[in-house]
Amino acid sequence: MEHPMVKCSVANCQHWESGNNCVAETIMIEINTHANSPLPQGSGSGKYDTKHQDSAGGVTDTCCHTFQERTH
Repeated sequence: MEHPMVKCSVANCQHWESGNNCVAETIMIEINTHANSPLPQGSGSGKYDTKHQDSAGGVTDTCCHTFQERTH
């Protein structure tokens, strides 16, 4: 499976690479409501909170600029 190109403008992250590319093995995206919550973080998927699910009302509810609401 080919991985998508992930762009990132946070140049002081250890996963940032020139050209604004993210080279992290796992990408965790949250809604803005959790921005100040003490959520686990780390470099492996086992360290992320993957048990909860949220819904975003639109792109402004996330820090993910590529967010598009899924239609069923």
